[in-house]
Amino acid sequence: MKLIFTIILLCFSITACLAAKPITSEVDGFVFWKSETIDAASERLYKKLGDKRLVYEVIGNYQGHSMYLVLRGKTSSPELHETESDFQISIRGKATLQMGGELINPVKHPRKQQRGDAIHGADIYQLSAGDIIHVPPATPHLLVIDPDEPYLYLLIKIDEEPLLK
Repeated sequence: MKLIFTIILLCFSITACLAAKPITSEVDGFVFWKSETIDAASERLYKKLGDKRLVYEVIGNYQGHSMYLVLRGKTSSPELHETESDFQISIRGKATLQMGGELINPVKHPRKQQRGDAIHGADIYQLSAGDIIHVPPATPHLLVIDPDEPYLYLLIKIDEEPLLK
């Protein structure tokens, strides 16, 4: 009986490991993340979050764009990206988006980004699972997070400034 139980447990473990990896093909750059893969990555992020502001997993870095699975546990400072756009697809949780207006006390950061103390004159949007937003280049934005409810989303960055190696 113990042997049968061990074999069954081993089969489930192997299946879980295989499901946690993206599927690729011979087409350069193609990646297929099944829902089970996203679920597994989400669970890893929830375990890693702790008291951090955010954790993420890279889904892919490509010429001119990247995709990330992001879990935010706390509100960060407002930001803007001088040359890149963000698409965000809400998966789990809720957040309040402040977007537009003027970034107060902007400080330049690497990769053509700026962070500030606040946003003056921003529009306010309530985000929840299934919502999709597009943040255009040079647009101040801030996700306000309820610390009791982390916010999980897929982030697609367009015209992302490349990482220096």
